[in-house]
Amino acid sequence: MAGEIKKNNKHLINAPAGSGKTTYIREYLKNICFNEPMSKILCITYTNRAVDELKKDLDSSNITVSTIHSFINDLISPFYCHKEAIALYWEMYGTKINERIANVTEDKYINESNQFYIKKYGELTENTVRKNLVALSYGETPFTSLYTGKLSHDDLIVFANRLIKKYPVLLRKIGDKYSYIFIDEYQDTSAYVLDIFYDAVKERDNIELYLLGDRMQQIYRNYDGSFEEKLKEFDSSDQLKTNYRSIEKIVSILNKIYNDHSFLQEPSENNIGVTPDIVPRITITSDVKNCVNNLQSQFSEILTLYLMNKEKYEEIGAKNLYSAYEGMEEYSFGRKYSPTDVLSDMSRDNPDTLMKFLFLLNSIMQFYISENYGMVISICKKESKYFLSSQFKIKQHTDKKCIKDKFDAVKIVYEKSGCSIRDVIKCLFDKGIIPEEVKNDFEGSAEYQRVLDIEVQEIKNLANYLSSPHVSTQHGVKGESHQSVIFVAADNNNNPNVRMYSFFKLWSKINFSLPEVEDFFYSYSKTISTVEAELGTKISKLTAETHNNCEKNKDILVKYSKDILFMYHENKLFEELCKNDLVAYLAKQNVTNAKKINNIGKIEGILTAYKLFYVGCSRARKNLIVVVDKSKIAEFEKAFISKSEEIGFSIS
Repeated sequence: MAGEIKKNNKHLINAPAGSGKTTYIREYLKNICFNEPMSKILCITYTNRAVDELKKDLDSSNITVSTIHSFINDLISPFYCHKEAIALYWEMYGTKINERIANVTEDKYINESNQFYIKKYGELTENTVRKNLVALSYGETPFTSLYTGKLSHDDLIVFANRLIKKYPVLLRKIGDKYSYIFIDEYQDTSAYVLDIFYDAVKERDNIELYLLGDRMQQIYRNYDGSFEEKLKEFDSSDQLKTNYRSIEKIVSILNKIYNDHSFLQEPSENNIGVTPDIVPRITITSDVKNCVNNLQSQFSEILTLYLMNKEKYEEIGAKNLYSAYEGMEEYSFGRKYSPTDVLSDMSRDNPDTLMKFLFLLNSIMQFYISENYGMVISICKKESKYFLSSQFKIKQHTDKKCIKDKFDAVKIVYEKSGCSIRDVIKCLFDKGIIPEEVKNDFEGSAEYQRVLDIEVQEIKNLANYLSSPHVSTQHGVKGESHQSVIFVAADNNNNPNVRMYSFFKLWSKINFSLPEVEDFFYSYSKTISTVEAELGTKISKLTAETHNNCEKNKDILVKYSKDILFMYHENKLFEELCKNDLVAYLAKQNVTNAKKINNIGKIEGILTAYKLFYVGCSRARKNLIVVVDKSKIAEFEKAFISKSEEIGFSIS
């Protein structure tokens, strides 16, 4: 019909902390099942825990609830053995494979891994790898096994995106099967994934796509901002505005931190007028550690949120674990997961296969030491990915004795002073508890060699620490809540990049909202990428020689400095964070000033801190205390106090 306006089938629903998003999705799904019983529904969420939560009370064969990796793997796995898919794999990873074969970095761990391959197959050449690589797979690990085509978490998503763009029939498989698609926690979903579902529905009228989440809770590194323009096409009129978690005073503070009238929350009726035991406050102290200890002694049920930086791991006796994971490329700055994510998650959602196994093993050994043999056998049967479940079938009494003898031997090694993780894994294999494939996956990985040499005591220390109910991390409590919360403000200039005190300084000086900071970060990141593309190198990689003795590089930087100053001349964030460095470079063109032009790390650190501050405060149901280091706000303490009081905190 001429002039008919096409209905928007793409929806973006803002669902802030405490807004009952899971309940909303469940009720929406039930509604669809009741009113449209023939409709097929796909619900994608971020973790296995979220899958289990969403499945509660949903009893319909028309609803598929899955994590994104499981769904994508199921979607493309029929193509894993096709020659076209393998050809695409070589197109994407062929260079990396050959670099690894040649060990161009002369990495001793890669050399050990290569020797492991040669021992198994007789030689290691590109032709050998091509001959042996007959099918791809998803390894459910953070690292792609390049020689075997076992895709990592990240590479599965990137590979799927490329494969689907090459073979659109995969998009039709989504569009033909489902009438509704819900993506939970969209803010943590890779732009590659969002792009897949966007393409699947954009030319169809018979399918509805819903993205649900809260941008302020985007504390993982999956999303790079490349989907922003497409997001503007989504209908965002529907929002979840009621905060069912926090009392009125805390909801008011959260609204003022968010500072965006289009995302205002309201407290639930039950939380209006509730008086906290502690007035929400910011405590400024010269001794953070002692202050936190005193607060914990005063309020025994209070949850303490730490940033969990390197010093914290040293304090709990897991510094070598932290260092090993910090040194891995997969957990380096800007990647999807950080060392903190891996070392603070004892659930089955831990993205790192080895840490997931080690936490699981520690749990099994604790059950065994406490003589809870039933749980040991139950877990080993259930976790057949790691354990030879066939060894735990009990038909007669001698089977029990055989299992006990095996674990007695493991216990001796596990409790031996100085015992390494490698020693334990060898013992588990020698006793027939884990299969050769698991042992080989760990020992054959160059990335895991440093971890395997660490004492198993560090795993015990870390597990004991994480089991403490009154301590968590600002990353690790995403989605959780607690009656009372202490938020310990801290910086981390490594990984994760968090500039909490730079955020406080900026926050005390100018007024801004999340969309403003995000828009500036994404825009400025693209601008710097353009500069570096023309330079042919990262600005941080410039040397005195490549800068001072190359007029072309100087000309590029001068031109872009002037362009950037003009482009952002009315942007208040640029004025505060970047302008002076560009002016300084134009005044004195040396390599030191040139390197200061790239402020992306600082801007991202402030953005991450902003989100963590909001997320940490949003975890409190009734009582909230923020602990701030006095020495780090010395130059702007008065402004900081004024700002804090303005949004509803008392100061002590």
